[in-house]
Amino acid sequence: MNNFSELTRVTDISAFRRPADTVMRLERLGSSHPTRLSFLRTLLRRIETEHWSFSRTLWELDSNGVGRAVYALQGPERTYSLVAFAHDLPPEMRSDRVIATAWDATFTLFDGVPSLADVNRLQENVPFQEAGRISVRELTLSRANRSVRLFEHVVSRLAEGKQPDLAEIDDVGYLMRTTAVYGSGKFGAADRADISSRSELNGPFQVEMLTVWLIREFTVDIVEHMAKVRGGEAAAALDGEIKRRLGVGNSTGLGMAPFLIRHPVLLNNWISAREDALARVRAQDHSDSEAISALRNEIKASRQNADLWKSDHEIQKRKLAFLRADLRLLENFVSALWDAKCPHPWDHLWTWGEENLSFEGQEALLALMLEVHGPLVDDLAFQMSVNDSGVFCIQGAQPLNEFSREFLQNYRWALVMDMSLPSAAAKFWYVSAEKLEPRLGIRATEFGVAKELPLASVPACHALAIALQRWDGGDTIAAFLAAHPEHRGMVRRAQIAARYPYSEVRDNLVDAGMLPIDLLRCKLAFFGATRFDPRSDLWVRISLFQGMHYPSDLTKRDLGSKVTAEKSIRVSRSEVEATAMKATCGAGFAWGVAEEVGASVRRLVEGGLRGPQMLLNYLTFRDVDVSAATTNPTACPVLAGLSLIDLAERIAQDDQYAHQIRVSHPLVLVGFAMRAAAIAKAPLRVTWEGAEVVVDSLGYLVSKRGDLNSSDTTDTTIERISAEAVRGARITEGGQLLDLKTWDALVSFSMRTTVPATGESRGNAGAGATDND
Repeated sequence: MNNFSELTRVTDISAFRRPADTVMRLERLGSSHPTRLSFLRTLLRRIETEHWSFSRTLWELDSNGVGRAVYALQGPERTYSLVAFAHDLPPEMRSDRVIATAWDATFTLFDGVPSLADVNRLQENVPFQEAGRISVRELTLSRANRSVRLFEHVVSRLAEGKQPDLAEIDDVGYLMRTTAVYGSGKFGAADRADISSRSELNGPFQVEMLTVWLIREFTVDIVEHMAKVRGGEAAAALDGEIKRRLGVGNSTGLGMAPFLIRHPVLLNNWISAREDALARVRAQDHSDSEAISALRNEIKASRQNADLWKSDHEIQKRKLAFLRADLRLLENFVSALWDAKCPHPWDHLWTWGEENLSFEGQEALLALMLEVHGPLVDDLAFQMSVNDSGVFCIQGAQPLNEFSREFLQNYRWALVMDMSLPSAAAKFWYVSAEKLEPRLGIRATEFGVAKELPLASVPACHALAIALQRWDGGDTIAAFLAAHPEHRGMVRRAQIAARYPYSEVRDNLVDAGMLPIDLLRCKLAFFGATRFDPRSDLWVRISLFQGMHYPSDLTKRDLGSKVTAEKSIRVSRSEVEATAMKATCGAGFAWGVAEEVGASVRRLVEGGLRGPQMLLNYLTFRDVDVSAATTNPTACPVLAGLSLIDLAERIAQDDQYAHQIRVSHPLVLVGFAMRAAAIAKAPLRVTWEGAEVVVDSLGYLVSKRGDLNSSDTTDTTIERISAEAVRGARITEGGQLLDLKTWDALVSFSMRTTVPATGESRGNAGAGATDND
């Protein structure tokens, strides 16, 4: 096959790349199929290439299937271990909803090989999930429930020495389904920033996929264990071919949907990698017999999978009918009508698909074309991550007229929508106070509109466009936002969209006809999910790793260590950032402002500074005396900090930069100064009343002195210093120990952004109260 280095010398693939207006519509995103760039496929390719090994290092389950187990995967440099706890769950407590409090099994992914003391510690916390607490030694937290019908069927048949019915296996497709897999610093776990430099974990959601793959091994082990308890020596092990037909199920609802909106650059990188892969294939000037033969085989396999794919959801049933018809049409075209020797034959095939197939069929064709061109496209999987810290900074010095031109051009799709129609803003997104669960309400009838989440770009675009019309184009973005901080969120998105064309879903996310399951399917396809089965417009079930090999298929190797013998609260940087953001919003600041505060407090924590405590002090001061905080805005460290990062370009251009401002709680301002130094790539010194903080050109703390924790209003100076004046090693910390009172107070502020749960809101959230199918 062609390799990409040969291809790039021949042609520019930009002519073959689909535009964002085509790709980023909900109807097409909701027809996405998993590809070889999906996260679980990337993980399995690495594990196979690097010859990882597997071992079950602990198995302590009783005759009721209750107990604990540990599974270890060893790569070239590190070992990761799944610590599993199996429980005896009453049927009435089995629920796929996030509000559940008990599960059939709970899990954590441990960084290394745990000692018996580690397992005992985890047993006191992991089964309680959000109500427990894990540590930086753990990378994920997860739970799963049995598919009761299939679980019992498999156990019964194996206990009799028989294999399960294939029709039953194919109808369900999994023994257990996860209801959550938390990572990225949740509940005390390691921050992604602490592990993202590891090559095996650099890609998106790799620790989550690794967790689910090991859970799949556990699901088979526990049914075989239960069968042996029931059937004794007559019990059978699960046949290898049947075993491969089982994946790990997953139930997911609205909680997944906001992720794509809140991470626009990450979304862009996922879509861009896939679109570049398609463009590379289309740009080839010839085909070869190996790829054509592989395509024909893949089409046949896809037809078989489509026949097994079932759903009772009316929209999905129609899509499946289109898909099956499209695959038949595609198979006939490739076999009899496709001229594989014409110039750019793969582009010819794609163009035919666009003209003859539904969106469902087109996106399936994309997956098939990528599947048979692995050497050409697989490297793009390593371009799908992002360091969010460097991309959300508003360019405050940008002239307003330049911004307006870009904004009107990039958001024309939104501005042409008629927002005066009742249906245009019929829905609203909010967070329920019940387990902090995202939900979607009906604006005209449901409580909570005042606490709406900023997830809908279309109404935000219209509001920003009106505000821009009233301003002189000669001003800067910083001046505009100083007067209109409520537009920070949309301005940031617009500046991102100018650089990242696939960063915005180009539809109205609060329209009456909007289907959240389209957002869910897009994200789940990138995970590698199959058997997408909506149970309503709000939640779905899917399968992961179905048809793929198991950890136990790997060559076993001695891990050199078995599981052997041997409460302040620690919060991760991610937890600090998220809670600080929500707390700031709860105190009355706009969401766009609150995002900046969260990022700045995270910087303080990374430098070992008391950012959460000082933010709490300021929010409490503002809460107690709102009039003092608002009538004297010049003393506000948040507004001063926003101005500092918005105009960081001035710091970069002025070697002698120095600015004095009178603020309260100056340490809050230091977090913004750390970010401004990183943007400007210039070291800064911040001083006030005998206190001093010095940060280097990457925004890291290098020295501090004096009392940094003053809440007084004082003259504070920010000045650029020379690189030579920066003395000392960087001070970095992974998280922070806080007294529980401080953390609970911040959480209390954050809870002001939530809406009390009602029966109606629970009904609109997703799965039912119990799930014993």
